[in-house]
Formats: sequence, structure tokens, C-alpha cells
Amino acid sequence: MPKVRKPKAANKLPTSDEVEAFAAGAEVAPQVEQTTDPAVDPTAPRNFKALKLGLNEYEYQILEDASRRAGRSKLNFIRHAMLTMAKEVDSK
Repeated sequence: MPKVRKPKAANKLPTSDEVEAFAAGAEVAPQVEQTTDPAVDPTAPRNFKALKLGLNEYEYQILEDASRRAGRSKLNFIRHAMLTMAKEVDSK
């Protein structure tokens, strides 16, 4: 038998003060906290997370050519690029 669900609260329109507070908060850039835990070992085994990365043919050809020129495997090339970009973004 289906469970009948009742709304938790009636749809309430926000007051003009609430709208202004929301708009003022949207203009302020949020502070970004450092998410890297200093206790994490950068040389630990790579079994924490796995990603499936979909590439089109053009992107894959670029990856193959660049990794071959750099003398790295495709996976190592992606890891190296990610770490390099993370350092670059942190330095800004």
C-alpha cells in the first residue's frame, strides 16, 4: 500500500528582508578552506578512489601524443597534470 506523504511546511514566500539578505550573501565570495589533510601520505597505495574519465577521440589523441612526448604513461601524465595544476591554483 502506498505511503501518503504530507508536506512538512506550507510554501511560504520570503520577506523582502530575507530576499535582500540572500542577495547580499550571493555577492560575497565564500572562503575556501584547505581540504588536504596534512596527515595524508602522498606515496600511499592508490586504492582510495577510482575515476572513470570519458574522453572523445580528439582528447584521447592529445593525451596519447602528450604522454608519449613527456615519456610518461597516460595515467601518470594525468596525475602529474592534476598535481601541477593544483599547485598552480594554490599559488594564486
